[in-house]
Amino acid sequence: MKRIAIMSTFFEATSGYSLIGVAETQIRMLLDHGYEPVVLVQDNFTSPPSPTLWSETMIDLRKCLPFMHLRTDVAPDFEERVSKIEAALAEHLADVNVCITHDIMLQDFYKEHNAAVRRYAKSRPDLLWLHWLHSCPSPSNEAQYPNALRYISPPGFLVYPNSTDLSRVCQTYHLGGQEWRAKACRAGHAIDPLRVWHYDPLTVDLATRARLLSGEVVAVYPARLDRGKQPEKIIYLMAGVKEAGYEPRLLVIDWQSAGQRFQQYIDELLALSESLGLGDCVSFTSRLDDRCSQGVPRHVVVELMDLSNTYIHPSRVETYSLVVHEAALRGKLLCLNHDLPPMRELFGDNSIFFDFESDRFSRRYEPDERIFWQGEAKRLIAELKQNRALWAQTVARREWTPEAMWKEFETLFFLESVGE
Repeated sequence: MKRIAIMSTFFEATSGYSLIGVAETQIRMLLDHGYEPVVLVQDNFTSPPSPTLWSETMIDLRKCLPFMHLRTDVAPDFEERVSKIEAALAEHLADVNVCITHDIMLQDFYKEHNAAVRRYAKSRPDLLWLHWLHSCPSPSNEAQYPNALRYISPPGFLVYPNSTDLSRVCQTYHLGGQEWRAKACRAGHAIDPLRVWHYDPLTVDLATRARLLSGEVVAVYPARLDRGKQPEKIIYLMAGVKEAGYEPRLLVIDWQSAGQRFQQYIDELLALSESLGLGDCVSFTSRLDDRCSQGVPRHVVVELMDLSNTYIHPSRVETYSLVVHEAALRGKLLCLNHDLPPMRELFGDNSIFFDFESDRFSRRYEPDERIFWQGEAKRLIAELKQNRALWAQTVARREWTPEAMWKEFETLFFLESVGE
């Protein structure tokens, strides 16, 4: 397995600095997939007082890059500074196959690091450099050395978070014609909502086991499992979602459902789910984790609902429903029971309604229940996709997470090294 390094100029792990967040996500992605990343920071780096990702006990953290005040002008001891950084690279990258940098080839105040990388690279043609750029300056033909370095193609590859501006980025580095296609790559930024929002470990475990992040239509249903809650209606609806070619997820937070009759009901619901082809798209918290046999803490319920995009409430009997109220506060698409008049009174103008049946109305689904809900599932999907905020959240949760973007990230490690 290749040894990957991340070269930074960090002197502390400040969570409010977005670039540290980008580097931290990359470190976690590497750790999660069996890599042992090396992280280079300044020699005055202040380790956090309590163990975190930025502790020597968690990663191979090398406090080796000489501390220096960043400046846009050229320091009188510029060459001495470059030599010190080059020596640190020679010592601490000797066992590394790939080195990632962040904005070192871009920012004017990293000119010493820029020069040191170029010099060291000449002695290590086998070392692959991946230079992440987080913005793009206008090209310049007037800058003089060493300020001109930020406009000269570096050893290795330029990596940028969108494809649209790749050619423009390469113009900055005076890569013309088709030359830039051999030197530039696109790699987006990943965000893991389970970590960045500091969710409870139980939330993380349940969301991971229920595979909530990869769902396109995701519903979380907190309920004490008596038959009046009708979770089977949601299962039929989710089967229709899958028939339409989308990825459904249903997590039922079954509260105080440890009794035999409740567990028998869960068995029936799981059998229905299996017969409709949903497999593990339907989960119950009491079956996912023994800690949830009697329920789930309220804050965990809220966090799990954060990861959904719709709240489906097929209950046969309700006077108000606080959970619908809470789902509205969380910005979810409300899918409520048309056959329950209080729901229409309280939430009518801001919800979509389905014929779930109630203690007041019975339904005969034609031609059968499965086919009926296939049609209703298409309506649900259309409503979700028309809601730009909810669908943007869905895309970000599915496609811009570390797991979803890992292959794109790892592929870069196997590019063939190129010089300046």
